[in-house]
Amino acid sequence: MVAFFKSPSANLDPIHQLERDLRVAAVDPTRFPRTSKLLSAGIAQQAKKMVEEATELAIEAVRGDRNAALSEAADLLYNLVVLLEGMDMSFDDVRRELERRRDAYGIAAKLPKPGFGAAGLSVK
Repeated sequence: MVAFFKSPSANLDPIHQLERDLRVAAVDPTRFPRTSKLLSAGIAQQAKKMVEEATELAIEAVRGDRNAALSEAADLLYNLVVLLEGMDMSFDDVRRELERRRDAYGIAAKLPKPGFGAAGLSVK
């Protein structure tokens, strides 16, 4: 088992800490080999992993398994942050987009596309 020590950035929230850890993994592949491999695999592989985790989360949600869904949600967020890093974006960029949407629409959701109802479902 790998021992983890609190870093000077231990006061960061988990997302910002993960972003810092990804930068460490990029320069020291021996420290987090699986993460380093995913970072170097490129955007296509990072996106594939994110989709896999989103699917697993959806399955656990439908099954009603809260603990499994929680674990899959954490996996999804991890893979989202890895993908954002691969695209040279930060979680703060996403946060700013959510704030922009809230300012524009009163909620962080985006407006439905034409032909879709308020719930985002196709209207026929």
